Amino acid sequence: MTKPKLILSDIDGTLLNDQAEMLPATVTGIRAAVRQGATMVLASARSPKGMWGLAQELGIDSTMIAYNGALTAKTDAEDQLKVFEERPIDRKVARKLQKLIAKNWPQASINIYSNNDWLAQRNGSWERQEAAGIGYPAQITDLASWLAKGAAPIHKLLIMADASVITAINAKLQTPAFKAIAAYRSKDTYLEIVAAGVTKAKALEVLIADDQLTPADAIAFGDNFNDLAMLHLAGIGVAMGNAPEVVKEVADIVTTDNNHDGIYQVLQQYFD
Repeated sequence: MTKPKLILSDIDGTLLNDQAEMLPATVTGIRAAVRQGATMVLASARSPKGMWGLAQELGIDSTMIAYNGALTAKTDAEDQLKVFEERPIDRKVARKLQKLIAKNWPQASINIYSNNDWLAQRNGSWERQEAAGIGYPAQITDLASWLAKGAAPIHKLLIMADASVITAINAKLQTPAFKAIAAYRSKDTYLEIVAAGVTKAKALEVLIADDQLTPADAIAFGDNFNDLAMLHLAGIGVAMGNAPEVVKEVADIVTTDNNHDGIYQVLQQYFD
């Protein structure tokens, strides 16, 4: 059985269990694969900074696909980035979005992600919840002023609010006026916004080409709709047991859920 040269994994619901922890067997399996020459790549909606601690726990120092493909980069303990590819949101579009949501849904939490920076208007319950999940707090600033004056790339916007509010905002964005962006729900209460065309699969295509590999050299693990194209592109697409049926149907392998040793069980078939 040919050993994959590139391993990609989504984080939440895939690499992490429901307690936001990596299972010991998962760590063991990935470290064994890396020792045998495979490259491990984390692919997530998170920032590189939000993935760095997990990379350290796995003992890897490889490229990360961040913000669902909007930024491919490496980072370090000082949050210094080496950017390989990026597909940011147009600043004018981001300003339009911020104004629209702040005016019509002032209760919503608007968040901007730029490189390793997380910017928020306030530090309320939504922001504290997100900080607990990713391991660091937001920088509190006036978002309208930052958007008007700054020049830093905008890799992702995250809107957090009650489910009914997210439904209303998402409906508003599914119109030709916002064709330059792609919006999708990662939770009932989370709306993720990136530039149109941004996917983990697109970032993977570039990464494969840069490393002079082919899709057949890659194995990818995922659990949700934003992983579909990545699982389809990789030579071996693995859906977690907790994935929706549509995701499982696309996958080559369906393993156990993220609370069990699903990743380890699959890697063990390829790496001793």
